[in-house]
Amino acid sequence: MSLYSFNTGFISLFKEYGIKYPIVKAPMAKISDVKLASEVYLAGGLSFLSTGYKSYEDIDNDLKSIRELLKSTPTNGLLPIGIAFMTFALDSEFSSSSSNSSLHLTLSYKPLAIWFSFGDFLKYVPIVRSLSPHTKIFAQVQTIEQAINAYKNNADVIVVQGNESGGHGLINGASTLTLVPEAIDTLNQIYSSSKEENLKKPIILAAGGIIDGRGLASVLMLGGDGVVMGTRFIVSKESAAHPDSKKIIINTNDGGVNTVRTQIFDKLKEQNTWPSQWDGRAIKNKTVEEIEELGDDDEKIGKRKKIYKEAILGKDYSRAVIYAGAGVGLIRDEPSVKEILENTAKVATETITHVYNSVITKENVSKFY
Repeated sequence: MSLYSFNTGFISLFKEYGIKYPIVKAPMAKISDVKLASEVYLAGGLSFLSTGYKSYEDIDNDLKSIRELLKSTPTNGLLPIGIAFMTFALDSEFSSSSSNSSLHLTLSYKPLAIWFSFGDFLKYVPIVRSLSPHTKIFAQVQTIEQAINAYKNNADVIVVQGNESGGHGLINGASTLTLVPEAIDTLNQIYSSSKEENLKKPIILAAGGIIDGRGLASVLMLGGDGVVMGTRFIVSKESAAHPDSKKIIINTNDGGVNTVRTQIFDKLKEQNTWPSQWDGRAIKNKTVEEIEELGDDDEKIGKRKKIYKEAILGKDYSRAVIYAGAGVGLIRDEPSVKEILENTAKVATETITHVYNSVITKENVSKFY
């Protein structure tokens, strides 16, 4: 049993499946493998495995591996892991085959949760509800309008992604600190005024720049139900990230200055499938510096693709992308997944207790009792 107990909507939803902490590991395409994902679950968090850039066969192999690793874990018949989809990629897949998709494959394993991001997921909700009724649906959103649509279309959990997040997000997004409370207020107002019997109280997680327990405490005090963390888990003992990239993350400070939101790493791929409204936050490196000098000249950028491909193949992280959030300066070590979860819960508890005991005067507290 965890030393630190939390009572949020997220915990209530997943407690029976062994989730102890209101902490979710972000999907993180090409970073999160089955070992990291399973270790997060075994340590008491919920973890998502990304399907991004993977073939049907790769996804099947991942699901088989997860099932084998966690076969002794009782979860009421569900695979105790979440699987994430980039919705625009799923749209492309469904345009050629709508009955033998990676989503159908995934649902045959009955995962604990499905995560949709980067596009309109609404047409996939009936498929999930039909093929795996107990699987929970997570919808990642970057605007209030998206949050409203996700909530009204019965997403079980809404992940509100702020601009500080590492990896891909909306180009013109708001900060976590402003977007999350506005989403909470808006959705709770809809819930309290609605006459729809099937509409449940919203469960809202915050994503973007959250690295430690102070971030979790902040979100809980804003009224959120938990957090999604990505960059922190990249630098963990169980992470498959290259050691050089981990060192660079640890040695990077002042994330607002030394990370940048950019589309350049997508443009330098042999095939860029990302729609134009999305970019990614990454650590600044030689690639960013050199491309900034070229401006928006697509022809000149195209000539750099060979150099970039060589950097990727050679694991040269002075040029290859390292996606990381603006909170990167708070990462100074490489603990285990278990240590990350336990310490985040501990510091969150201590922070909230400190506010209650030392910051808020007893006279103010007594007014509420």
